[in-house]
Amino acid sequence: MEETGITDIEFIFGFREKIEYHYRKGGNLVHKEVIFFLAKTRQKEVKLSYEHIGYAWLRYEDALKRVTYESSKQVLRKAHEYLKRIGEITE
Repeated sequence: MEETGITDIEFIFGFREKIEYHYRKGGNLVHKEVIFFLAKTRQKEVKLSYEHIGYAWLRYEDALKRVTYESSKQVLRKAHEYLKRIGEITE
């Protein structure tokens, strides 16, 4: 809710993936850890926080094409396989 304004949310339990990376901020090396969870919503309108510049609701194939970093692509692939395995999506 804090970063998207989404209040209609249902978490899909059992999926948790972590990626770590480093970046420079003001000459300092910063370690960043990002943890991904899965959730679903019927809410289409998003109100982004000041930290973000855009969003898109995409189909899996289109999202995979848009994601830049390989580590994020791997998380997306794992999430897709997990959703298929638990019957949340069919193909």
